[in-house]
Amino acid sequence: MKKYSRSISRAIARIGDDVRTARIRRRLSQKDLAMNMGVSIGTVQRIEAGDPGVSLGNIAMAFLALNCLSKLEQVLAPSDDEIGATMDRVLLPQRVRSSKRRPVDSYRPPSSEPDVIAF
Repeated sequence: MKKYSRSISRAIARIGDDVRTARIRRRLSQKDLAMNMGVSIGTVQRIEAGDPGVSLGNIAMAFLALNCLSKLEQVLAPSDDEIGATMDRVLLPQRVRSSKRRPVDSYRPPSSEPDVIAF
């Protein structure tokens, strides 16, 4: 079985606690939530227990059944990613050089006449 860091284990346990709290606030039993999700009661119990082996799909189904899928959709949303936005600003090039290639429309096909003028 794969070992996860403490911070990952705590985060997964927190999701499980939040699912449990949301279910209870909606006055749903584990059986009701499982039926709404289309999974077994054991899967709901594993989610609520913070089992890291539960698939993301099952967690998404729990969010959907609890009518809070939009919260899952916002995880790492680019509009809320402050670290990513900061890195984008820092890593932007300071200046951009123009291309050394000639533009396509200034291309002249080689001619059979020499370019050198004789005196």
